[in-house]
Amino acid sequence: MGDLLVIKTDLKETNFLEYVLEEFRRINLAKFTIKVVSIDSQAFFENEIYYTNKAIDKVSIFNALMPKPDGNIEYLKEDLYILKATENNNFNFKYDVFWNAFVFLSRYEEQFKNTASYSIKHIRNDRESFYIPIVNVLFNEFEGFIKQNFKSLKFKNRAVPVVDLSHDVDYINKTWQLRFKQTILNSVNIFRDYKNFLNNTKRMLQFLFSNPSYWCFDYWVDLEKGFKKKSTFYIYVKHGKKTLKELLIDPSYDVASNKKLRVKLQELQKKGFEIGLHGSYKSALDYEQLKKEKQILESILKTKVTKTRQHWLNYNENITPYSHSKLFEYDSSLGWNNQVGFRSGIASLYRPYNFKDKKAFNYFEIPQVIMDSNIFDYNEKKDLALDIFKNAKETPKTAYFSISWHQRVCNSDYKWNSFYKELLNAI
Repeated sequence: MGDLLVIKTDLKETNFLEYVLEEFRRINLAKFTIKVVSIDSQAFFENEIYYTNKAIDKVSIFNALMPKPDGNIEYLKEDLYILKATENNNFNFKYDVFWNAFVFLSRYEEQFKNTASYSIKHIRNDRESFYIPIVNVLFNEFEGFIKQNFKSLKFKNRAVPVVDLSHDVDYINKTWQLRFKQTILNSVNIFRDYKNFLNNTKRMLQFLFSNPSYWCFDYWVDLEKGFKKKSTFYIYVKHGKKTLKELLIDPSYDVASNKKLRVKLQELQKKGFEIGLHGSYKSALDYEQLKKEKQILESILKTKVTKTRQHWLNYNENITPYSHSKLFEYDSSLGWNNQVGFRSGIASLYRPYNFKDKKAFNYFEIPQVIMDSNIFDYNEKKDLALDIFKNAKETPKTAYFSISWHQRVCNSDYKWNSFYKELLNAI
């Protein structure tokens, strides 16, 4: 059968393999199906690959027998990193492409240590590897391998890149919580960037005592209209009692009682902009809280809310994705708070892996690759961010990723909007 690729393996458990192959098939636009069978199968298939740790005289890929990630990865070639102990030169495909793709795409490393959405807490030693869409590189390598060995198997042409523009609506007024939080960040930057001590001190004091308008919706609408683009606004919903930590972290507006905001959201919808839920900090750990917030927003908008992004990118592996799978079609919470890059090693729309049921979740993840605060609060270089943006567009067969600029940051307190324009031009 010229439209079927068979992977013959001696693995007893193939859930991860089937997950990776299905994501590869969809993301790289394969025009054929892929089937996993036992290496003991006597059936002959026109297009078959052996996935084993024993070198044989067949078209074969090295199976590294699923080593657990320990934080050690190695640079292989052409901006490609792999786990150590997954390379073997005795095979046609000289390293375990499937296990590497699974570890990075599923974020298996984060099963061993909670990152709280900060790459500095990750077990991986080389955090510059997050600057590379490793899974897309692996998938492209595998596509090339298939084309070389199986001429009858075809792929569709590269798709037009999709850049998902988005704005988290954290503040529509300058509150005491924001003055407190941002002043702390600005203070840290004074000591982090001591060469600009005077400028950073001036910036901190100006922010502390200034009072510009934080109602910036129309700015983004007009800006994106000039580029024929429309973005998603992620809206917070106030519900239930708050701890002191939540009072400091969560936004303070109440969309249910703010008529001006409700009218604006309905206006945005009529213009074709999307409204998603910006789940509260607590909701990442509380299904019922997230469900209620979604219900409140839907009752206000009078339409179904299909997209979410957790506030502060708060995320718990054992709770958050399971809530998302029940409530939403798309999530965009999987990015880093402190750096640009590819938290899941990918710049394509993908389905996260369900470790409990050992299969893909039924919702899609839009990887967040660049956020404004990565650059302006955590001092990532703009040139690096532009390189990341270019890589995200050009490496995947089907590029689909998000950039996030907070709604308030086009005013005199921030002036972060000019770099957003650069990214729009780069699209």
